[in-house]
Amino acid sequence: MLDLQQLIADFEDCIGWPYATPGTNDERGIDCSGMFVRAYRLQGARIYHGSNTIWRNYLSSKGRIRSLDDLRPGMAVFKWKAETPAKFDDDEGDFCHIGLVTSVSPLRIVHASTQGMQVRADTKLGKWKYWGVLTQVNMEDASPCATLPTAILRRGDRGSDVKELQRNLRSLGYDLEIDGIFGPMTECCVRSFQGTHGLAQDGIVGPMTWAALGGEQLE
Repeated sequence: MLDLQQLIADFEDCIGWPYATPGTNDERGIDCSGMFVRAYRLQGARIYHGSNTIWRNYLSSKGRIRSLDDLRPGMAVFKWKAETPAKFDDDEGDFCHIGLVTSVSPLRIVHASTQGMQVRADTKLGKWKYWGVLTQVNMEDASPCATLPTAILRRGDRGSDVKELQRNLRSLGYDLEIDGIFGPMTECCVRSFQGTHGLAQDGIVGPMTWAALGGEQLE
């Protein structure tokens, strides 16, 4: 079975990579199902390259998304069109795009998108219509609430919390390397983010800044 947290981290690490189909499944270019191929390969597993085949052959359970309550981190999610591709002998429709839920609260769906031609994280359901539990993923630790870190971070800090900060900033469009080092560029991006959200531009990531990154407001 694939480790859930490793799967999520491997998807988040792709934020900002260029979209390409067929891609090379690395930082040179990747498409939506190619992200699953890469993440599985990193854990010594295999999955078919193709969102329609993943829907039909690699899910243990699946259904229509009716609300955020249906989702758990580690689930695959799909966009859908009514017309079934000719190579499939069924009437299920076209599951034309796939992403991975990396967090539910706040919502993050990581996918390789033609919008901006890069890997990005959606923070709203939008056109995502169906969910699926991947057969090879251990979902035992899939809590619906994935929270942001609470550590206070500043220039000079290093580690996994800094990486999480950088992933969130990059998903919002900041050109930032995810290296786990809170250096001058990370500080610059933090100050810019704070300025656009009405926060003190001190470059220190405390509760108010973490809350804003999660789409929340603190009294």
